Amino acid sequence: MKRTSWLLVLALAWSAPASAQEDVQITDATIARALASYRAEPSVQRLVREALSARSATPGRVRDAMDRARATGWLPTASGAVRRGQAIDLRALTGGDTPTNVSTGDDLVLEARLTFRLDRIVFAPEEPRLLRALEAAEAAEDEIVRAIVALYFERRRLQLERDLLGLVELPRALRILEIEALLDAFTDGAFHRIMGGRRGER
Repeated sequence: MKRTSWLLVLALAWSAPASAQEDVQITDATIARALASYRAEPSVQRLVREALSARSATPGRVRDAMDRARATGWLPTASGAVRRGQAIDLRALTGGDTPTNVSTGDDLVLEARLTFRLDRIVFAPEEPRLLRALEAAEAAEDEIVRAIVALYFERRRLQLERDLLGLVELPRALRILEIEALLDAFTDGAFHRIMGGRRGER
């Protein structure tokens, strides 16, 4: 018997009332058959992926923002200026006694400058704020994963207790519905869509 099956057997035996323990024989085979009846349901790994993909502030997006902030160091800042003024042109002609020709006119000067911030490539000023956002996003992601896993296996335990031990009390049924609503909220409706499609295939 696999370790997981033994753990399910012990959990069910511990949680079941004395009368249920006497009437129902929980074995590895009965648990395997019960679990097989849920194979059309989404796995916990898929629900975790759906929940994480539904989030807007993810660690990956924060890291992308940090990379973009550093990459701006390679982008130059352009600046320019235009000047206009009087210019004097003195043209010396050959010959000792030849007079100098003096002319005046307007000058138009265009200036352009490109400035690179190479220091941003090493460390951008936005990084401290983005690092705090990254830590918050990673902590929130860990909380979501733990919540999804806990809810998923609590629901599975309640299902097994209902199907194998005949425990169909109203609080148990309502808790299953509550967990399904929470999983649906975490996954932005993906749990409901998957369950609806799988149930339709049966």
